[in-house]
Amino acid sequence: MTYKIKSLIYFSCFVIASIIYYGIEQEEKFQNQVNSSTVVETDFEDTDELEETQKDFVSDQE
Repeated sequence: MTYKIKSLIYFSCFVIASIIYYGIEQEEKFQNQVNSSTVVETDFEDTDELEETQKDFVSDQE
């Protein structure tokens, strides 16, 4: 094998290994974000207007 072919093979392996490493690191960061203790609290209210709108929508569909 010539040096150019060997260099191309080594370079290709390096690029592939870099891409795999980057993917693993991003997955770990994503898992850390998902598992973080940040909590969002929301309040929900039932309204008569929403129920009326849903009834109108159902009656329009029929």
